[in-house]
Amino acid sequence: MASDEEFHFGENIDKSLFEDSLVQTVQTCKKRGKSVYDLQAAKNEMSPETDKYVFITIYRSHASIVVVDKELFDTLLFTPIFGQMIDGPSLTIRQHETAQRLANEVPLQQYHVCLDGDRYILARNYYYINWFLKSRSFFVGETALNYFYLQFLCLMVVPEKYRLVMDDCLEFAKKFALEVAVKENQVRVTEMQALYRTLKVSENFSTGAMEQISRNNPSSGFTAALSYFMSFRPERVLILVIPAAIAMLSYRLYRKS
Repeated sequence: MASDEEFHFGENIDKSLFEDSLVQTVQTCKKRGKSVYDLQAAKNEMSPETDKYVFITIYRSHASIVVVDKELFDTLLFTPIFGQMIDGPSLTIRQHETAQRLANEVPLQQYHVCLDGDRYILARNYYYINWFLKSRSFFVGETALNYFYLQFLCLMVVPEKYRLVMDDCLEFAKKFALEVAVKENQVRVTEMQALYRTLKVSENFSTGAMEQISRNNPSSGFTAALSYFMSFRPERVLILVIPAAIAMLSYRLYRKS
């Protein structure tokens, strides 16, 4: 498969919300084929036991990674199991005083690729549990990485360019989740693939559906992507249309030959 540098279409993903030195360090590690889990510094900074839960969260048709303090989640709700769907709107946090205080004092972190004005950015946000309960989430595992190295992992898995059909927000979340599940939770890749299928079936998630269609049927994927891009700036349409049209023409000529 071609590397990010071999693609000349798609929009650059802005990483300016992350420290320049961190971005540069990650680039060096990627060139050397290293994972965050290969770094001795990351291992040294890990908690003695896993202390955070990691979820793929869908909120308003947008996928992201959400990291929640393990003790907070267990206290307010319950202990999740791998692959469990957390239907936030149907849940109610425990009503005792400690739970209510924690709900308003202990933040959770969100990591995602999103559109901010006229640019795509890799972002991290802080919310409280009530925001989480507005969404639907899928539990992928526990982590002992500290928050600095969770940022490191974000930068490791994010593509250089945002290519709607290939690297949407769901794809970023899947890559992040796969690292945590496989490297820290001994989950098999096949189990993660089954979870992704469950996620797609259970969600009316347009970009996720388009992603699958486009990979199975180039013509259908192009139609869906074009429809989606028409809601953006004209130059965005050109970014998709020109390379995709060339690819479709080549594909049809190949079929006729």
